[in-house]
Formats: sequence, C-alpha cells, structure tokens
Amino acid sequence: MSLSSPSVLVVEDDDDLGRFVVDIAKDHGYQATHVADAMSGLGLLPSGGFDLLITDIRMPGMDGIELIARAKEHDPSLAIIAITAFGSVETGMRALRVGASDYLSKPFRSDELSSRMRRALERRARDIEHARLQRQVAEVLRRGKS
Repeated sequence: MSLSSPSVLVVEDDDDLGRFVVDIAKDHGYQATHVADAMSGLGLLPSGGFDLLITDIRMPGMDGIELIARAKEHDPSLAIIAITAFGSVETGMRALRVGASDYLSKPFRSDELSSRMRRALERRARDIEHARLQRQVAEVLRRGKS
C-alpha cells in the first residue's frame, strides 16, 4: 500500500459508473484512477503502485477475466473486485478462480462497494504482513542453521 493512502484503479467502460466508483473511493480517502478499457488498465499496473483493482467483467476487447489473470501475474498481492451487470454464479466463480478477491453484481449500493473495498484492502494488508513475517522467520531459521 502507498504510504499516504491506498490507490485504486477502476477499469470500467461505462464512464458514469467509472466516475461513480472513483467518487466512492475518493470519499473514503483513497487515491483513484479510472480508465475505460482493460488494455489501458494493464498498461498502468506496472508503474501505478495500485493496491486495489476494481474491474468490470464484460468490456469490449480484453475482458475483465483476462485482465484479472494478467494483473495477478504482475502483482500477486493486488486486491481485486470484479463487477458486472451480467452477474451469475458462474461468472463470479471464474473471476474468483483467476484471482479476484471479491465479486459484485450491478447495480450495487455505494455502501456495499465501500465495505467491499475496505475488506479487500484490509485482506491485502494482512497478506502482505503475513508474507513479511514468513520471510523474517525463514531468515532467522536460515541464520540458526549457519
């Protein structure tokens, strides 16, 4: 996570919904960037320092499922929330299988999204801390064997 506040990348081809999600993120003190397609989002990931990706599933060109998979290759600790108007259990399971942290069907309430953003970011922070502690324990054990 960034030192000042978490950074959120919103990939949503519906500009009004993209701005709505960005506004919710900013209302909670997060930095937020919106792009309208998966390729643009993928291009920002290497240099953006994002903590959370919120992506639509069904978009022209590369879909959200492929974006999630490629984003996880880039940053396995990235928290991801998949959103779609074409919600089904199967679609949600596909998103979760490729690396999404959560899944949300449109339309959704702002409080529902903000709660899920908070949970995803908290989970990411715990996972990062857990990995750091595991590295420390491994280092202590390695030194002990020397």
